[in-house]
Amino acid sequence: MLVLAAPVALTVWRTGEGKLLSTVLVAVGVVALVAMGVATVAPSRVRGLTAAFGIDRVITVHRWLGILAIAAALTHLVLAVVRSPKLLNPLAASLSIQWGWAATVAMVGVGLVAALGRRSGRRYEVWARVHVLLAAASLVLAALHVFWLGHLISDPVLRVVLSALALGFLAVLFLRWVWRPLFSRDGAYVVYGVRPEGPSTATLVLAPVHMHRGLRFHPGQFVWLRLRRSVLGTEEHPFTIASSARVTGRLELTVRDAGDFSATLASLPTGSRVWLDGPHGAFTSAPEAPGLVLIAGGVGITPMMSMLRTLAEGEDRRTHHLVVAQRPDEPLFEPELASLARRLDLRVTRTAGRRVDAALLGSVLPPEPWRGELDYFVCGSPSLLAGSLAALEQLGVPAERVNTEQFGWSGPLPVPDRDRSRNAG
Repeated sequence: MLVLAAPVALTVWRTGEGKLLSTVLVAVGVVALVAMGVATVAPSRVRGLTAAFGIDRVITVHRWLGILAIAAALTHLVLAVVRSPKLLNPLAASLSIQWGWAATVAMVGVGLVAALGRRSGRRYEVWARVHVLLAAASLVLAALHVFWLGHLISDPVLRVVLSALALGFLAVLFLRWVWRPLFSRDGAYVVYGVRPEGPSTATLVLAPVHMHRGLRFHPGQFVWLRLRRSVLGTEEHPFTIASSARVTGRLELTVRDAGDFSATLASLPTGSRVWLDGPHGAFTSAPEAPGLVLIAGGVGITPMMSMLRTLAEGEDRRTHHLVVAQRPDEPLFEPELASLARRLDLRVTRTAGRRVDAALLGSVLPPEPWRGELDYFVCGSPSLLAGSLAALEQLGVPAERVNTEQFGWSGPLPVPDRDRSRNAG
């Protein structure tokens, strides 16, 4: 909020000696410019942001800032036309005004693509590239509009502030779109093998190319995976890390069968390279909690496995509860969970088709007041999240103790045939 409010307040202070309409016009324009800049930077995988607030909150802020930017840009345009009706015809206006018109059109395009693009049935990567390119175009055109007009940059204080913001935005975007995809060595991994976990689920086992550069992550975080290095034009998908955070020489990503990208992953021969961007996410546990309650639906158990494997490696002595809602024909990690239950004080409850509700959780959780002191983690489909949250509220669990992650980020991975799996090691 400070990044957005400070430039606006400074603009009003430095330009507020003229007419009220002119002051509001300039201030609203700065709101549109800065909001679009922050909205572009927010989802640029700044690890400090995603680790502190979680990807869901970051994306929510991104959406609201985008809406604010579009509304402010349209308001700026309307006020400009009210003050000078001849601006209604951009073809007859100066080049600076034409840049402004183009920036506004690009911002509206960003909003339309965000609202309608995913519903048209087009591939995600096409939608994402159009969205990114339109956002970049709106920022460049808005910057040209400000530069050509010269009203703001003629003031020495505003010139320094806006230049500092622009350099900060460019640094983040360079890190996201150039440095990490093309030059960073931290995310270089090699395929060690593919291990089947069930009829439609498998684990991709990766080892870092540079052994001393294995990713340091917290259990429950995720990474973005791509198959080749490129600034644009490369498909990538997010996958939750399933392996222990205490094992840095190997990374495991467990995903379900459902798409072309995953089919490509399943066919990768041992030794193939992939590139990871991460870790990201705030779906992680606090060490001071007296115990964890993990509620997982289907392959939403992946972050739970990372948590439990990490706890087992650390010889944790607390009591933990795991509630698993899975298909009867695919009891994921059943042998390993039995082993973890012997290494940990872990109580595993499989729903066997039962709905996760207050009655089920009430039979699993300890009585009050102890249940209110535990940390709760819920990961799965929207229906599982809705039912679990309602049940926990009914049981008196404080909302601040509950952490959620809606499953659906991870791309799927078809299970390879058993012969190929064994050959892959």
